[in-house]
Amino acid sequence: MSEEARRNESWEGSPLQMESGLDPHGIAEIVVEFDTGDEEVIVPKMREEYGSYELMQAATYLDTLSHQLRVHRK
Repeated sequence: MSEEARRNESWEGSPLQMESGLDPHGIAEIVVEFDTGDEEVIVPKMREEYGSYELMQAATYLDTLSHQLRVHRK
């Protein structure tokens, strides 16, 4: 399948379903908005869009961030 055809497809799912090496299409940034109104924008460092590996790394970071927020709430 050509790169252009891949980009025009509609992909539905979550990063957790990307284990078979299929890269999602068009995810260029992840925005985390906090209750305070602050936000953090996470972008891939090596490409313009996220690949499955970068999404896995972002998910690990978000898991760590959410754990830290839970600890500080207590």
